[in-house]
Formats: sequence, C-alpha cells, structure tokens
Amino acid sequence: MLFSLCCLALGLGLAGSVAHAQQPSPTYDPTQVTVPTNAPIALFGQASYQQNCAPCHGAEGMGNGPTAAELPGPPTAFADPDAIWALSPSELFHTTKFGRLENLMPPWGNQLSDDEIWQTVAYAWSLHTTRSETESGAELYAATCAACHGDSGAGDGPEAPPDLVDFTDLDYAINSSQADWSEGWQSAHPELGADWSAGQQRSVLEYMRTFSYVPPWENAYQPGSGVISGTVVQGTAGGAAVTGLTAALEAYMSFTPVAVFTTPVDSQGGFVFTDVSTTPGIDYLVSVASEGIRYSSPILRFTAEQSTLETQVAIYGTTDDPAGIHINSVHWIVDPQPGAVVVGEVYSLGNGGDRSYVGTTVDGVEEPVTVAMRVPADAQELSFENGALGGRFQQVGDRVYDTTPVVPGQSTRQIIMRYVLPHNDTSLDVRQEFLYPVDQMTVLVTELPQLNVTIPGFSLASREELQGQTYQLWRPDGSVPDGVTVQLSGLLRAGDIDPRMVQGSNGQSGLSAASATVVPLLEPWAPWSLAALLVIAVIGVLIWSRGRVGVDQAKNLRGQRTRLLKQIAHLDDRHATGEIDEQQWQQVRSQLKAQLLQTTSRLEEER
Repeated sequence: MLFSLCCLALGLGLAGSVAHAQQPSPTYDPTQVTVPTNAPIALFGQASYQQNCAPCHGAEGMGNGPTAAELPGPPTAFADPDAIWALSPSELFHTTKFGRLENLMPPWGNQLSDDEIWQTVAYAWSLHTTRSETESGAELYAATCAACHGDSGAGDGPEAPPDLVDFTDLDYAINSSQADWSEGWQSAHPELGADWSAGQQRSVLEYMRTFSYVPPWENAYQPGSGVISGTVVQGTAGGAAVTGLTAALEAYMSFTPVAVFTTPVDSQGGFVFTDVSTTPGIDYLVSVASEGIRYSSPILRFTAEQSTLETQVAIYGTTDDPAGIHINSVHWIVDPQPGAVVVGEVYSLGNGGDRSYVGTTVDGVEEPVTVAMRVPADAQELSFENGALGGRFQQVGDRVYDTTPVVPGQSTRQIIMRYVLPHNDTSLDVRQEFLYPVDQMTVLVTELPQLNVTIPGFSLASREELQGQTYQLWRPDGSVPDGVTVQLSGLLRAGDIDPRMVQGSNGQSGLSAASATVVPLLEPWAPWSLAALLVIAVIGVLIWSRGRVGVDQAKNLRGQRTRLLKQIAHLDDRHATGEIDEQQWQQVRSQLKAQLLQTTSRLEEER
C-alpha cells in the first residue's frame, strides 16, 4: 500500500535497516560520542523523532508506538522520568547512532548526521519533563543555587569557589545523568533543599539540564549579526510601482514560526533586515503583499560561512484570463482495495503569463474560482491535501474548483486530490479528462495477483519492487492526451481478502483469513497526503534517476529529498494542530514542494 511507499522513501523501514547491518551493535563507549558544538535544540529534532522514533517509542514518548508490540521487548518510554533518571544524553546518543539490533533498533547513524541525532535526542529527552516543572525548578535554583553556580549555570556566581563545575560545558553535561547530578548534590551540599520534596529536587535538576540543551517550549531564536537584504521587483509589464509596500521576514525553526520582523520597502524596491540570527537550522522567508496576494522569496538559510544573504521578491498584476494556466506534471496513484479503488492525483500547475490569475465567477460558487478539475461522477470521499471541500475547494457537478490565485511561474501551485471509486464487479475504468495542457504524466498502479491493467496511449515502463510490493509504472507513448482511462480487471470484490493483509514480507501470514475479512474496506490512511507527495520523489528518484547520476550527487539529492519530505510532514502536523495559520502553512509549504520538484528535475537532468 502507499504507506509502504512512504516508509521506503523516508528510509524508515525497520526490517530493511536491520537486514543491512553487518555488525552487532557496539556496547556503550563514550569516546564514540561526538560532543555537540552548540547546545542541541529540541525543536529541531521534533520532526526526526516523529518520523524515525515515534513508530516504536510513541508520539509522546510513552513507549506505545504502533510497532512497539512487534519488538522483542518494550522500547524506552522517554516520557517516564524514572526511565531517563540514570541515563546520560551521551548514552542516548550512542544508542541512537549505533542502534540495538538485538532489540530491532536500527543504527540511525546510517541516515542522520551527528547534529541531527543530537537534536533528536534533545527532543526525546524533553518528553519526560514539562515547562511548568522547569519553571518551578528555575525559581528554586535562583533562590538557592545561583549565588555560586551562576544564573546561566556556568559556575560564575558571585559566591562561586574556584573551579566550580560548569553545567554549560557540553562535554561534561552530556556525560552526566540526572542521577549523577543528584548524587553530586547530596554529596556536596546535602543541607541545600533538604526540606524540599523529591519532586522539587528533580525540578531543579531539570532546570539545570536546560543549560546544556534548549527544550521545545523555549524560543531558541536569538538576534545575531546576520543581514538579509533584497529587492521587490514588478514582474508585470506596465505594472504598479513597488512603493508603499512592507516586507515581512519570518523565521522558522523546524518549520515552527519563532520570529517575525517587518520593514518598509524603499522607493527603489529595496529592503534590509539586520541583526538576524545566523544559527544553522533557521529558515527564513521574505514576503510582500500586493493587491491581496502574498508573494514570497525562496526559503533562505545561512551556512556556517555566511553572514549576509540576498534575495528577490517578484510581485505581479492580476488577471481573470486563464489562458496562461497549464499543468506541468500529473502523477496518479491507483490503489485497488476490496470493493473500491483509491485514486490519488498529484497536480503541479504553472502560470505562463506575467499576471497572477485571480479567477472568474461560475454559477454555484460565491467567490471567484481559478483552477478547475474534473471528478468522476461516482467518486466518493473526495478530499484534498491542502484545503477542504466546501472551503478552499468548491464542487459544482463534475468539476472541482480551487479558489486561490495562481501566480506566474513553473509549478507555482500544487494540488493533491484523493477519492474513492466503489465497485461491485471485478472490473472498473478510471477515467479523467484534463482541462488544461499537460506537459508530462505518470501512473503508478499497485499490482495484485489477478489484476490486469490497460491504459490506452500509455505503455508499462517498469515494475518496481518497493518493500515487497510490486508497483506498475506507466508512461504516455507520446504527448499526454486530453483524457486518460485506466482499465482495471481482476479486482477484488467487497469482503474479499486483500493478499497484502495476509502475506508478510517474509512470506508468512500476517493476519488470519478471518481477521482479514473484517479489516475496514478502506484504511484510515492518515498519511495519504504525504504518500501522494512521496510519489513525486519516488518516481523521480527511484526511477527517472537511473543511469548516469553520479553516486555522490545522487546521494546528496536523495538526502535533500528526504529532508524536504520530513519537513513537509512536520509542517502539516503543525498546521493540523493549529500551531501555524493557513497563510503561513500555504506559503512555506509551496516553497518546500517547489524545492521537492526541483530536486526531482535535477536528478532527471543528470541522466
């Protein structure tokens, strides 16, 4: 199923990681642990934890992830203070990097850098404490400990004796557990906090730990010496002057907004932001609103060698003429299931004109509509990855309309549509007509034992083995036709046993026949939107990139693709929980998806 595709693309297949290991996991050796250059930032590790660790350890660190029951023993519950009490951050880093194959934990050092592992460990560590606990500990520390140990824990308080321990020394801090610090406390100053409860004592230790890592509830953004400057340009011939505008600089850490700055655009279209943090891992976006449409720069990030960045933001006039709209690429994912076929359609659209298309009016929709798409008459459970039906997307008859403007450029709008086609027979035709010219198209079909697939005007390009499941990749014989029909026969009827549910990757039964028949007709499919995005990368990287791409170049591009996919997934999580508003989500997401498509294109160009 498509979730298997997700796991493959993200490199999260536990069995695959274990199978490729050649040596048993080494025992803990602190000399194998890299000391971080700066205090790890938990927020930077949140996405990595959710993608790589939560399947076993649980999203909240309770040790109850969806795959935990399949392990030989319970995974560490990071949310349990007692489970963390005697462990040092160094030990957690070592375990994460080198794995514990006897417990089916893969060595994440094969996929993550040391910095990424430290950020992930920092987030996992934060799960056993809370903001309120550390704030309570801060008050007790200030009243009792700061006179010697200093406000920041550096051992530089006004009453500090010589050579007092420095809690900000990362080499020292990462090799000390909470139990170690508690023992040292009781050995050196048992009278301090003697009348405190055990919880109060632990809260002080938790606050002391924040001297060597940044918990996720703290804003790690600090002003720096960086400068981001640029120019606003008018991209429409004869368009309005770029005066009276305001540029906004938004800073994101792990795609969580942490700072926003604004500055007026001068008469020449210039803008400058000073005192900007150059901390690696912070992403910046410059945006300018014009005629109700927000235009943005590419995502900006300082490297270790940079202190200045320059960018450009193009703004455009508007039009209600759709002549410039075209489809750069379409990717279909066709997944037959018992009694239904699930279809995902991934559209990348562009605007070849020099004005933003703001839409026209149609009967049945109150606001102007822009991009139109046909939907099969018998489609059910119609949904969209980045907007709601009845909200951003409006349906009238067999057409669905987007209501957001399409700005000029290639692949400036991505739309992912998913629907279900129920059937009572063993055959079904999936038909779709395109309302705009299409540059390229691929169709990916899950292969089943009795399934026959025919797509007139297309040829079967290859069969791909992805985590034990075969997928058929179809491409057009020439230019993409105005309409496409995927003819399926040999489908499973409702109530039939899905062979994917009963056949494990080792060839043994994963579910009994009885239990398989009561599996819901359609799975919850929470990650369906990510799955659809992954198809772009999977087709582009696993298939198109075959041939002459250099090993190092391919590895770098695959790594970039994986990071982008993780960032998109984390950004979606933030939006779903209300931490990022609609405008911020759309703005950053469009940039990420554009980068994802560019990475795919680069792989194809290197063929």
